[in-house]
Amino acid sequence: MIEDGAIPAARIARAFDAAAAYDAHAVIQRQVADWLAERIMTVASSAPRVLEVGCGTGFLTGAVLPRLAGADWLMTDIAPAMLERGLAKYPGVRGRVMDGEYPDLPGEAPFDLIVSSLAVQWFADLEAGLRRLADLLAPGGRMLVTTLVEGTFAAWHEAHRAEGYAAGSPVYPPVDSLKRMGWRVETRRFEQRHESAADFLRALRAIGAGTPRDGHRPIPPGAMRRIARRFEAGGAVATYEVALIEIPRPRSG
Repeated sequence: MIEDGAIPAARIARAFDAAAAYDAHAVIQRQVADWLAERIMTVASSAPRVLEVGCGTGFLTGAVLPRLAGADWLMTDIAPAMLERGLAKYPGVRGRVMDGEYPDLPGEAPFDLIVSSLAVQWFADLEAGLRRLADLLAPGGRMLVTTLVEGTFAAWHEAHRAEGYAAGSPVYPPVDSLKRMGWRVETRRFEQRHESAADFLRALRAIGAGTPRDGHRPIPPGAMRRIARRFEAGGAVATYEVALIEIPRPRSG
């Protein structure tokens, strides 16, 4: 399931490496990490071996690790600077720069838990990438990830459509497409109100998520001002439709 307009991994890494103010602006990302952490604690075994994909600056690590005695936790991220900031918060935790869509972990697998909070939506082929990760699970292991789905930034997209344009943000899959893969999926909506359209865009850039999808053409300034006014007339609310996916270890044979 290759997403239309998928953003090349190198561009994603550069954008997140430049997100020096991530912690100050990633309000929803912290909330989603807390939600995922609660679910992880319901399935975690004692002293598990854990792989975290797309660790960023460590929101999920910080929400889970202190509660998971004896865990061997491996933080990974495609962006070296993000990984460095995350590791600095948790001395003794191991880390590796890695593109989670194509895991390269010789000698590390299997893992009892594979976790990821709001990172796998950047995969070019979500299903294939998640199945590769699931192959790294130990017997009885679980993978729990959160990802953005259709409906995210709905008001922003609607403001664009009303002016005859398409927004540059990625196209996220419908929830039903994830359920058809045979995985357990639940959803939750998160909302963040902004002062203006410009504030919304600044916040996205500050967390490294402002990179437009491939093939997106810049919108003329006049049209962009009209789009901004429509978005602000609706309250300048950014909605995040988030799916929490639970994937067991694939059956052998």
